[in-house]
Amino acid sequence: MEYIVVGTIKNTHGIDGTLKVRTDSDFKRDRYKKNASLYVNAQGRRIKVTVERHREHKGMDLLDFEEFSSLDEVEHLKGGTLEILAEEREPLGSDEFYYNDLVGCTVKTADGPIGIVKEVFEVPQGTMLRIEAESGKDVLVPFLKVFVKKVDLDAKEILIDEIEGLL
Repeated sequence: MEYIVVGTIKNTHGIDGTLKVRTDSDFKRDRYKKNASLYVNAQGRRIKVTVERHREHKGMDLLDFEEFSSLDEVEHLKGGTLEILAEEREPLGSDEFYYNDLVGCTVKTADGPIGIVKEVFEVPQGTMLRIEAESGKDVLVPFLKVFVKKVDLDAKEILIDEIEGLL
């Protein structure tokens, strides 16, 4: 079975087994609804969990699972991931991409390669690509049509326009 990461467990919250999660999915309304199933992957172990409650706090998602009721039960999960089965992914429209499919793609301009996508994340202005440039520095590029000209997932390549000041 193939699993897809939809969030990273950043910390615990309170004493009742609540987990603080950075979500890597556009579909958190569905992923985190009551009684939804997820998998927690931490310390080399994957367990199926059931969402009991979801809320947002200071830009993070707070999740309670039926399987946990105390801080002691979840403390070891910090740094782990929340996952779904690959076949549970939401269908996408044209020109839409799963974030994890973009990670690892080579980013190029007409002049040649820039680097590799290391992370895709949301900011209030939209989606950003964190690219590890060949120089070793990180470059942030907005994932907008004005910058991104072509995405070829089969070739694992993203073609962008080099706009002055962007890179």
